[in-house]
Amino acid sequence: MTRLAEAEQAQQRAGDCARPVLLSGRRLLVDTSTGRIVDRLDTADTGHSIGVRCRNRRRAVCPACSALYRLDAFHVFAAGLRGGKDTPALVADHPRLFVTLTAPSFGRVHCGPGRDGSPRRCHQRGSCGRWHTVGDPAIGTAIDPGSYDYPGQVLFNAHAGALWARFTIDVRRHLAAAAGLTRTAASGQVRVVFAKVAEFQNRGVVHLHAIVRLDGPAGPGSAPPAWATLRRLTTAIRAAATGVGITVSGSRITSARVLRWGRQLDIRRIGGNGMSDVAVAGYVAKYATKSTEAAGIDIPPLFCRTCTGHGVTTPTGGRLCRSCNGTGRRPGVTLDHLTAHVRTLVDTCWRLGGHPEYAGLRRWAHQLGFHGHFASKSRGYSTTFAALRAERRAWSTLGQVERLGLPAGTPLLVVADWRYTGHPDPGHQRRSA
Repeated sequence: MTRLAEAEQAQQRAGDCARPVLLSGRRLLVDTSTGRIVDRLDTADTGHSIGVRCRNRRRAVCPACSALYRLDAFHVFAAGLRGGKDTPALVADHPRLFVTLTAPSFGRVHCGPGRDGSPRRCHQRGSCGRWHTVGDPAIGTAIDPGSYDYPGQVLFNAHAGALWARFTIDVRRHLAAAAGLTRTAASGQVRVVFAKVAEFQNRGVVHLHAIVRLDGPAGPGSAPPAWATLRRLTTAIRAAATGVGITVSGSRITSARVLRWGRQLDIRRIGGNGMSDVAVAGYVAKYATKSTEAAGIDIPPLFCRTCTGHGVTTPTGGRLCRSCNGTGRRPGVTLDHLTAHVRTLVDTCWRLGGHPEYAGLRRWAHQLGFHGHFASKSRGYSTTFAALRAERRAWSTLGQVERLGLPAGTPLLVVADWRYTGHPDPGHQRRSA
């Protein structure tokens, strides 16, 4: 119940949803033990629609819903580190590491202050030498756009999810090899589970922050074998990060290449003399509410919904799309406010998506090619967002029982018929669901 109280306080601190979804219809609360209707709400009687939360995870879109999502994300990640929410507390004794996988270099970019905020001179031996302050739009942009590998960066973003999948497979393979076992034999003794978030850097490329944990064969409730140590897990992660690669075919505008992780690899121990589980969960949850804002881009999808970016009625030909006049782009979306660096990345992603080798990229030009999950985890890592939301609904039902003056434990059934009516105009009065 402590978490539910925290969630309620977080909603109060964050305020109302910035872009609620308006619904019209009715809702009945029925006492299932008697069949009696104990409460009803009908927008036809009130004269106005109700607003429900948009539940957008991005802080730049809705601070209120983002705060709630961040709290849920914290508990999802923390449960896999210290137990709770149906996850055994035994996981706190399992080998756990916090890993940061970076992107390779695609060319030199302008540097801002250091991580501690201290001033840092930008490429003193290069062609800049300036002291960029926080908020300088030049930070993260290419020093020499002519030699910068924009196609390579877009393709890395587009394949970051596949590269992560290969990495997880290779970690298990290297861990088994370190113990002198086959992968099948090792999987019967130890489980490697992950939880990760993606973070956009200023230069417009994703890094991944991941929690890696070793469990026994029965999952989080069982201890891993004695041979599954932190040292062997660290070695397996280093081998996988440096060895995994994805071959991407070339096209008329770019050559074939092998995509790999960057040389910078950070591996830290969780617990003991390492990072605390609270610090790791809080750090990961923070990035779960962010998207491309760090790269200076916050635009809707560019592709036309009618022709899905092809400019014609069918992917293989046909008439020009009337909605976009054959451009494939969604009308009304402008890139004029973006920096030249970000605009070039968007345009590069759009041009690559026009070639059959990279079909589908145009759908993700607004995210610079990245189309993976910003937050994901192994099924056996911990609880789920759905379970936390169900717990919150149960808490809300208890509050309704108390508000209606019903006996504690009264079983309630919600019978609702809602229809979407849009989003409110500023100053629109609404009732919360």
